Amino acid sequence: MVAGCIETSDDAQMSAFVGDVSGCDSQSATAAGNPVFIIGVFRSGTSLLCSLLNQNPDIALMYECDVWNFPNRLLKSRFDQNWAARLEFYNQALSRHRMVDTRGFDGLANIRTPLHLYRAFGRQKGALVSGEKSPFYCDRLVQLHERYPQAAFILVWRNPVEIYRSVLKAGQTSRFFGKPGMLSRLIYLQEQAVQQSAQIEKLGARIYRLDYASLVDQTEKICRETCDFLGVPFDPCMLELNTADLSAIYNAPHHAFLRRGVIERQKYTGDLMAPGIKQKLERYRRRWEQMQAGWLKPANNPDAPLPGTLEILYHRRVGRTLTIYDSLVRTGFEFLPLSWLRVYRMFKSWVFNPRSGAIDEKTSLREDFQEHRFTILLAAAAVALISYIHYQSNPHLHFGLFYAMPCALLALVVNVRWASLFVLACSSIAPIIQYAGDSDYRPTGVFIWNFLTRLVLLQLLVLFIGRIKLDFAEDGYKAT
Repeated sequence: MVAGCIETSDDAQMSAFVGDVSGCDSQSATAAGNPVFIIGVFRSGTSLLCSLLNQNPDIALMYECDVWNFPNRLLKSRFDQNWAARLEFYNQALSRHRMVDTRGFDGLANIRTPLHLYRAFGRQKGALVSGEKSPFYCDRLVQLHERYPQAAFILVWRNPVEIYRSVLKAGQTSRFFGKPGMLSRLIYLQEQAVQQSAQIEKLGARIYRLDYASLVDQTEKICRETCDFLGVPFDPCMLELNTADLSAIYNAPHHAFLRRGVIERQKYTGDLMAPGIKQKLERYRRRWEQMQAGWLKPANNPDAPLPGTLEILYHRRVGRTLTIYDSLVRTGFEFLPLSWLRVYRMFKSWVFNPRSGAIDEKTSLREDFQEHRFTILLAAAAVALISYIHYQSNPHLHFGLFYAMPCALLALVVNVRWASLFVLACSSIAPIIQYAGDSDYRPTGVFIWNFLTRLVLLQLLVLFIGRIKLDFAEDGYKAT
């Protein structure tokens, strides 16, 4: 799939790179050619494991640089030109790992492959073993094994019900975990991790599997086994999370429990997920346990339900589509002009991150309707009236301004979420009326174009108004 896709002389480049490094002995040079990857679905305990392993002076694992989270065909261009500036802009990976100094990126000029990057990080602490931890590599195990046949893979397993409960909890404060499709992403990535790990194991890959529950309950045992697997001495410091260097981990609320420095399970007040979702994940848990029966030793219960064929197909397609979308977004950060990306990020931050940190989406749609019933009904009546007038008028007349008024009203009085629902309705109604009134508007391409242009313009409008509303609210609060 990707062999030879990045650089055809990786071993030679690595030898030259290591040869330029003072103090590197033959053992560290050997380790440099065999990276270590910690892989598990998000919220499965990989951050905890990475933090504990990095307490060992012989282990240096980077935290979610995601240099492999990239379309395969574009990987050969991954470290061209200003890769360091782009990686830093994307997720601050270099500054999080203290790889940027007063010279800026000059000290990274010799890095031309992911292997170089891992080794440069390991060299900072004189580690014998280096690599990366990332949940985004669950569907890239085959790719990584083909590129590094002697790489070591540490796979973390956790009950998917516990994972999704943690995702929902994190979604209360994180936009990433709160976005749509996280359930399908979880199922797809876990399915890929199970299938691809079995595939590369048959090809001779070095794999160590561990259970999150064992990591928490039998920390010393798991750490000792991991050190044996990596061929490094065990260090008692690996059991002390409170002294771990967590500077590379994002300073976000969903990592607050890890930053407490205590190795224990997080307790939740109440069940965060719907019963149907829990039952779905239980079905998948049984499926994945059966697929990993060689080491999980699941209970033999032939009558327990498993996910159906259509259910598997649905989440596979949706999860893969969303994962490809995430990869394409990542690609944009590598090839679009940095000036464009800075403007995009400033706009996104201005719209979605109020100065106070408040989020205008805390309540449910039902609660919003109960509180703002009059405004929402008034906006609905206005849309109905505008639609009627539009239908009775010349279909060539443009009614975009009138459709924008109820959407703007909702963004200003209620919130962006309700305004976006009306944006979707208005963007659909107008093309339908034109479709019925004039044959020129009936070609599929014309209909889709009219729908999308209205959708984009109206949505941009309500985002601006919603953000301005929050600015006014914050200024008014400070004034009082």
